[in-house]
Amino acid sequence: MSLFRYSGLSTKVKAMRGRLLSQEQFREMSDLHSVPEVLSYLKKIPSYEKALGDRDETHLHRGAAEALVKQSLYYDFGKLYRFADLEQRVFLDDYFMRYEVIFLKNVLRYLLDSQEDLEEIDLSAYRAVFERHSLMDPHVLMGAESVEGLIGLLQDTPYGKALAMVNKAGGANLFDYEAALDMLFFKQLWQDVKKHLKKQDLMVIQRSAGLEADTLNMQWINRAKKYYHMAPADIYAFLIPIHYRLSTGQVKQLVEAESIKEFMDILEDTGYGRFLEEADNSQLEKICGRLMDKVHQLNMRTAAYSVACLDTYLYEKEQEVNKVIKVIECVRYGLPADRIKEYLAS
Repeated sequence: MSLFRYSGLSTKVKAMRGRLLSQEQFREMSDLHSVPEVLSYLKKIPSYEKALGDRDETHLHRGAAEALVKQSLYYDFGKLYRFADLEQRVFLDDYFMRYEVIFLKNVLRYLLDSQEDLEEIDLSAYRAVFERHSLMDPHVLMGAESVEGLIGLLQDTPYGKALAMVNKAGGANLFDYEAALDMLFFKQLWQDVKKHLKKQDLMVIQRSAGLEADTLNMQWINRAKKYYHMAPADIYAFLIPIHYRLSTGQVKQLVEAESIKEFMDILEDTGYGRFLEEADNSQLEKICGRLMDKVHQLNMRTAAYSVACLDTYLYEKEQEVNKVIKVIECVRYGLPADRIKEYLAS
């Protein structure tokens, strides 16, 4: 049944994966000398040509350029949605919450942590896909002049309630709000997939989303101890309440470890220990990224004719878009090509 339901979609995804940017193309972009050159290069690639269109790359503000690059991801989401059957669309509807969270994080960054003018952001990059798949209006939300104003605009949504709780506690910073959105997303996705997916499809998403929740928790506990010297009670408040291969007891041990060395020793005794052999604390983020790559590769290898083809492609495309934005940032700041290539490889 899965083979029949996913055969057409799997073929479509295979073709789209074949058009993802290669390492050679990233190396070529790293050799360019200005942001307009990078955007001009991307215009020649079919998956970015539509997003960048006939825009004059020499006059694109950084925020507008990044928004247009992200539009390539939203175009691909739309392609998959149009090709999907009704049951597959239910998963994509659940998944779209991820993009709503990314958008809200961007709004919060501009409200709390940026000198840039919100009006410089090209809302067309968001408007089309949000009109089809979301009840949120990006134009209205971008009009918020404060976090309190944004919360007011979101008051009838789960996002508004989550952000309001953080705001009410007082003294909140950008990380507090972003953590609240991440917790909401994973809790909601975990509930939705249990309700909407069956058997193999459910196993696939629990494996990828569960691993992501585990790795985000590991990285947050590590940062909280290493950089912020936070008390265990404060760390618990920011953890995603999902335990995949980390048990509740193991999470408790990690949070209450008295040193980074003890934290790493405990982590090596978990199901993730074999991936951490001889690794030091500074490599944790890189290892977590590789684990995410591996779980998606595993899902495609063992369950290609399932929701894995959607989940994996959208993950890979999001990683690609993030790397393109890294190249734009690095070129903008004049980093040498060799440094950019090292940065992308890390």
